[in-house]
Amino acid sequence: MGDARHNSPTDTYQSLLIHRTVSNMNRAVLICFALITAFTLAATRKPVLCYYSAWSTYRPGRGQFNVEQIDPFLCTHLLYAFFGVNDAGAITILDPWLDLDAEGGRGNIRRFNELRNINPTLRTLAAVGGATVDPVLFSQIAASSSLREAFARNARDFCQTHGFDGIDIGWEFPAMHEGNTANDKVNFVLLLSQLAAELRSHGLLVTGALAASETIASIAYDIPGIVPHLDFINLMAYDYNGAWNNFTGHNAPLFAGPSDQNDFQRMLNVDHSVNYWLRQGAPASKLVLGVPAYGRTFTLSNVALNGLRAPSDGPGLAGPYTAQPGYMAYHEICARFLPGTGWQRVWEPVQRIPYGFFDHQWIGYDDGDSIREKCNYVNDRNLAGIMIWAMDMDDFHGYCGTRYNLLTTINQCLL
Repeated sequence: MGDARHNSPTDTYQSLLIHRTVSNMNRAVLICFALITAFTLAATRKPVLCYYSAWSTYRPGRGQFNVEQIDPFLCTHLLYAFFGVNDAGAITILDPWLDLDAEGGRGNIRRFNELRNINPTLRTLAAVGGATVDPVLFSQIAASSSLREAFARNARDFCQTHGFDGIDIGWEFPAMHEGNTANDKVNFVLLLSQLAAELRSHGLLVTGALAASETIASIAYDIPGIVPHLDFINLMAYDYNGAWNNFTGHNAPLFAGPSDQNDFQRMLNVDHSVNYWLRQGAPASKLVLGVPAYGRTFTLSNVALNGLRAPSDGPGLAGPYTAQPGYMAYHEICARFLPGTGWQRVWEPVQRIPYGFFDHQWIGYDDGDSIREKCNYVNDRNLAGIMIWAMDMDDFHGYCGTRYNLLTTINQCLL
């Protein structure tokens, strides 16, 4: 009969347990290796700063975007937009039900900052200001030494209370609003100096969302004065053209082009803005190039004239989810160019941007191709990194193909 024997139930269980343990160890090793690789890449690549517009949760249908849809590995820094300020220099929460946990609220701030539990290298910032905040409030705070001190102290306390890693200032724009603007440029430097001293002493970051174009920046900013106080300068290199004009124009062209008809129009591009900031003393190592995840739409005056600088009769149709005439998110735009829609896409090789038209409708926008060109520009000019406004307008569902097409492209090409 021989001496071979069947395994006992105990032997079989122990064998399975050993196999399962080894498999789990191998899986754990692979996960750890993947995380180490991701963290190493995050530590060595250029920064990718992503704004999250909290109100995107109120968009209908597939335009709705919630904190849970944020991929925390696509960005090195996440910026929560927006918080306000009051006349006492305190940072205010604009949507308590959405932002806080109290009284049955959604707790967006907590969930946003908990994304660092998934990606521990991620940094989060509270974006204060934006178009919804009266710029006169910033002007009044900046003009008063006591209010500047209160603002800095309140900003530090806000970060520590809610768990942010720093503050992003979005004053739109010094010396470009109603009221007393005479000393805004000087006072903005004083405000940033006070803020930076307070936040940095507690290991917190200070960044600024600043106008890129020379036409605004030359009036609003003492560039050599503000540079020492900002860890990153987020250049809002978009809104160069829009339906406020009576002709079409691209939202964010990389270079001047053959359709530009005068010196002013030849200033309305990324390259001119970056060169201006560099000439004024901003170091390339602090300049973060802003790219838009949206485009500007127009209604053509004549369907036969459909190029750049073609006559227009005001804003184009609103997107179905963002619902603003003259404006569409990338995830709304890319759907226009799916097969069978009738839209025609045109690539402008000098300005290195796409635009499209159908009947009387016209869109100037950024897609994967133009974002790659801007990414290469950042690499070639050795700028600090890229900022996107805003990640909730990227194709985060992958409706047109690759999920988060624009941010994925940035992560692939940014060195």
